[in-house]
Amino acid sequence: MTTTAALGGGGDGELRGITVRLNGRTAVITGGSSGIGEATARRFVAEGAEVLIADLAFDRAQALAKELGDAAFAVACDVRREAEVAAVAKAALDRWGHVDILVNNAGSELNRTYDETTVEEWDRVLDTDLKGPWLMCKHIVPSMVQRGQGSVVNISSLNGLVGFPLSTAYGSAKGGLVVFTKDLAIELAATGVRINCVCPGVIQTPMMERWTALMPDQEEAKEMLRNTMPVGRMGRPDEIAGAILFFASDDSTLCQGSILSVDGGFVAQ
Repeated sequence: MTTTAALGGGGDGELRGITVRLNGRTAVITGGSSGIGEATARRFVAEGAEVLIADLAFDRAQALAKELGDAAFAVACDVRREAEVAAVAKAALDRWGHVDILVNNAGSELNRTYDETTVEEWDRVLDTDLKGPWLMCKHIVPSMVQRGQGSVVNISSLNGLVGFPLSTAYGSAKGGLVVFTKDLAIELAATGVRINCVCPGVIQTPMMERWTALMPDQEEAKEMLRNTMPVGRMGRPDEIAGAILFFASDDSTLCQGSILSVDGGFVAQ
């Protein structure tokens, strides 16, 4: 039997009628308090899941969890630090006994030339965007393997597929995450655990706002970003959440190591 939930009034970004595809599932979402992570947490709860929102911005994560009700709780986490990642895994397993879905969404951006990038900046971006997903997998995936099921969704970027100026650190991390997804997918192929990757294009998120705030002409920068997308607009976080839901759900049971571009046609050019 198909179960549906009616949410919102059908305007842009609202969910009018959705199938509850994650009923009874549990999910850990890193960077889950804003942007794509927040949209994913909201969508997962609407689809019947319980979620752990792991975020460095703990107050914001707590506020979102409170809004989402009993289906959500928050844990402070810097994904660069193994002890904090291990604490997230413990919190999830103590509460639920297992984790069905892991969404590695936490990220750190940088727009700087290769020769002006400091070692500290390079390490921050690589540690957050690449080491962080590896640490989360290290501490959560073994319990999935033991159960013989689970889904990991890594959030890379358009920058992980094509080159851009001022993007050596960020692009290296996101490109590494694409290959990490493929490598781990082969390693896990016979275990029942799936790992796939979503590569968003230009999405209207707080990260994008921070980037445009650095530009001399913010409106010109936003117009340039809109024109990057062949569809003529930036994407919405909920549109990326829909792609993440696909990989998290049973709709993608044959996907293993798949890389999905959600970029308004950019890589199709």
